[in-house]
Amino acid sequence: MEIRTRDVPAQHVVSEQRRVDQAALEAWLPGAMARMAAAATAAGGLLGTSSWPYLDRAGADQPVFVVIYEGDPHEGPTPVEVCAPIADAGAATRTVPAHREAYLRVTKEQVVTGALGGVYEGIEKWIGEQGLVVAAAPRETYWTDFPAAGAQDPVFDVAFPVAARG
Repeated sequence: MEIRTRDVPAQHVVSEQRRVDQAALEAWLPGAMARMAAAATAAGGLLGTSSWPYLDRAGADQPVFVVIYEGDPHEGPTPVEVCAPIADAGAATRTVPAHREAYLRVTKEQVVTGALGGVYEGIEKWIGEQGLVVAAAPRETYWTDFPAAGAQDPVFDVAFPVAARG
């Protein structure tokens, strides 16, 4: 695993929250992303990968969504928030604060084969080994069309906001 760190600017977002377990998450997430894309468009436009160079995504501009997990849906219902970044702070539901995060790029194969849990565990272990602490809830940053992606294509980043221990 190649875990990296990056600085993420504050993001003005429109968002939708729901308490879900894993089965409900899989049913809710596509619709929530579609609703947030529509809400972002109505609020002046959904920001894409070209607006977020920290994502290091080449090619065509793709919409960006951030899904924040306040727990593990595999363990039962937990609060999950789907965010769509927008430029207009006045139209935002809230602002996700600027932060530093440790992240790992995930392929579609890792998701469909059930390896995603190991990604989360690996990042958490790495954070501790680096003398850092988890500073906020983990998140997945989506920036591609998941259904159209090939097995080896990167489809999103799993990230944990981090801070120095102390």
